[in-house]
Amino acid sequence: MTDTHTSRFTLRSERGATLALQRINAAAGNTDGTVGEPVLLAHGTFSNHRTCGGLARYLASRGFDCWLLDYEGHGDSDSVEPAADFESLFLSGTYSALQFVHDTTGQKVHWIGHSGGGLAALMAIARQPRSLEYLQSLVMLASQASDAGQLPSHRLILRAFTLLTRALGHVPARRLKLGPDNEAAAVMLQWYAWNLTGHWTGADGLDYLDALKQCKGFEQLPLLCMAGSGDWFIAPPIACRNLYSQLPGENKTWLECGLQQGYSENYSHARLVSSRSSAREIWPRIGTWLSTQQMNTRTRP
Repeated sequence: MTDTHTSRFTLRSERGATLALQRINAAAGNTDGTVGEPVLLAHGTFSNHRTCGGLARYLASRGFDCWLLDYEGHGDSDSVEPAADFESLFLSGTYSALQFVHDTTGQKVHWIGHSGGGLAALMAIARQPRSLEYLQSLVMLASQASDAGQLPSHRLILRAFTLLTRALGHVPARRLKLGPDNEAAAVMLQWYAWNLTGHWTGADGLDYLDALKQCKGFEQLPLLCMAGSGDWFIAPPIACRNLYSQLPGENKTWLECGLQQGYSENYSHARLVSSRSSAREIWPRIGTWLSTQQMNTRTRP
């Protein structure tokens, strides 16, 4: 594999947090002397940049200019008060990072988001359609906002976690083995509410799906959505597929990753983006899809 080089940056979010951003690209540039198009990888809740680190290094070895973001209070980024809810956490970092990478590279950005990191890009577009001027394509891995409570058993889990989160004031992700970073109560309480009501609605009443359907230009954005067959609760394939089907446009691709589809396993929420199997089966699919988008960009008149 091609040797890669890592450099580190910091930027200020709209909420005033100092966010960490890592850049990983080919140490000597591509064989033709060029730098590949930028790819910004965004983690979800309970996670940090390390969740997407293996995928970033793989894509960098294929010539892409990869950037890894830590949202506020995650990984190497700091926190600010008051505590963020789901919207303010992801929107603040997404706007800042997207513009930073676009302005630094002078190119449109391919966004890859795992779980909440995929929703982050959609929320940014819905609230600031100008974000589309910075985006080249969008990859969402196990991302869904409002359909985790379709089964009665899932609704019971959501209600139980709502009570536990309120009592503790946060979600102890490390103790519960949900991920490396604990999560603020406000972040998860908003996500629980979306999935209990079945509506992805902002604190100010904005209907995100309606806003995206009315967003001029979104239908032209290339979109890849992937879900794991073994992701039984956080982002079940049926929930991810429902979100995918409601997004406007025809230039979009859906992939469910499980045994029935010819994969080596029914991928769980975490293993879809970070596992030896995903490195062998999932990452190359993402890389090939991105290469196709990059080729289309270069041949477009």
